[in-house]
Amino acid sequence: MTDNAHIHGSIDVLDFPGADDLIAAGRVEPPSAQVVEAARAQVSAGAVVVPLEAPRRRQSRSRRLLVAAAAVAAIAAGAVAYPVIGVGESKPPASASAAEFLNRMAATAAGASETDAPYWKVHVEVDNEDDGLRQSTSWFDRAGHFWSRNPDGNIQKPVPGGKLKAWPVGDQFLTWKQLESLPTDPDALEKRLGGDAFGKVSILLEDAPLAPEVRAALFKIMARTEGVKLIGQVEDTKGRKGTAVKFTRRPGWMEDPATGKRTTLPARTTRLVIDPESGKLLESYDTAKGMPDSRATYLEVGAVDKIG
Repeated sequence: MTDNAHIHGSIDVLDFPGADDLIAAGRVEPPSAQVVEAARAQVSAGAVVVPLEAPRRRQSRSRRLLVAAAAVAAIAAGAVAYPVIGVGESKPPASASAAEFLNRMAATAAGASETDAPYWKVHVEVDNEDDGLRQSTSWFDRAGHFWSRNPDGNIQKPVPGGKLKAWPVGDQFLTWKQLESLPTDPDALEKRLGGDAFGKVSILLEDAPLAPEVRAALFKIMARTEGVKLIGQVEDTKGRKGTAVKFTRRPGWMEDPATGKRTTLPARTTRLVIDPESGKLLESYDTAKGMPDSRATYLEVGAVDKIG
């Protein structure tokens, strides 16, 4: 399994006191400016951070999403309107709150500066069944040549004629230089990505060297993807604060090309923690019922002038 390989999983349930009353209330008139300001003050004073769980080595157990009391107070006051989403066969549209946050991240990404640095650095910690808990540091140039730090601290140089670092886009794998040709229009980019837009967008947002406009387009694609939900403020495994969204794929199957045998795959949930200030992906956490969880925490991702 590579660092970009993921195992996904179960659906969290929105469950807090007064939820039934909120559902029954239907559409209400917007609150006054005074009510909105008071609710915002309550949220700022009492915001609760929901820590992310460490990956489990054994079969997953069902769990519920704990909703911060301050956020519930804000919803009741009318300052925020989170739609209640049921768990059914068909996927609902992305919730208004998730779409709003992701579109805001698109604007943040678009405002970033281009880089002319020669190398791209990725320092990541992974925790999954195949790799266990480990950290790795790699550098890539625009042609795809890559360097990595060995456990003894020495840096492994590219092997002549060796494989190149590339990222999946549709049915192709593109190097940094080739990623520069990706379209910046969300419609054209989504068509280029092919199916499973959320999964493919997630992989690129994790550690790919992308132009600001392309990264912005990826966030816009995710914002309109059906079934994306906002979790809210969380801490990643390293204690860094971020905003989390999640997406649950339906159960599927995988076919062995040699035998034609199909293996049923359970529903998979991907939870992404995003830095709301920079738009960088801090952590990807994947679960699936009956399968070990998988985590990738991105400790440093970005352009650098030298290796080491």
